[in-house]
Amino acid sequence: MHVQLKIRLACPVDVATDALRDPRVMVAVTTPLVKYRSDAPEGFPERWTEEAHPVSASILGILPLGSTHVDLDWHERDGAWIQRDTGTGTSGQFARMRINHRMAVSPDGPDGTLLRDRMEFHAGTLGLLLWPGLWATWQWRALRMKALAPTWRGAPTHPKHA
Repeated sequence: MHVQLKIRLACPVDVATDALRDPRVMVAVTTPLVKYRSDAPEGFPERWTEEAHPVSASILGILPLGSTHVDLDWHERDGAWIQRDTGTGTSGQFARMRINHRMAVSPDGPDGTLLRDRMEFHAGTLGLLLWPGLWATWQWRALRMKALAPTWRGAPTHPKHA
């Protein structure tokens, strides 16, 4: 099963690319539906690297989803910059799912970016129950990304734990 977005962001592609390397963006685009917290003693890194980072998440900050690792890699293909997360769930609902999450950004006019955001997940019959919530979260992500993209040029103070 999968959820996906294809949206236009009101920022240049280099700004969108930079924003996707910022843990604050992951936190900001899902809050308040899904709240992420770094499980590392030092909190979130300033920038995502290719080193796996432990996180936990909860629905509305109340119902735990479990723990996982953000495990990113990047590459370019056909003029698009692609970020892929193959992190593995370690507890809760995350441990019951196999996830492959990809985001691709490419130019859309002189000051715009086309974002394609797709998460494939495999959770057996549990997937049928999870899909509506994941779909709603992806719609929320689209609204938040569209609203936040024009502000990504200037970054706010970095939170260690969100």
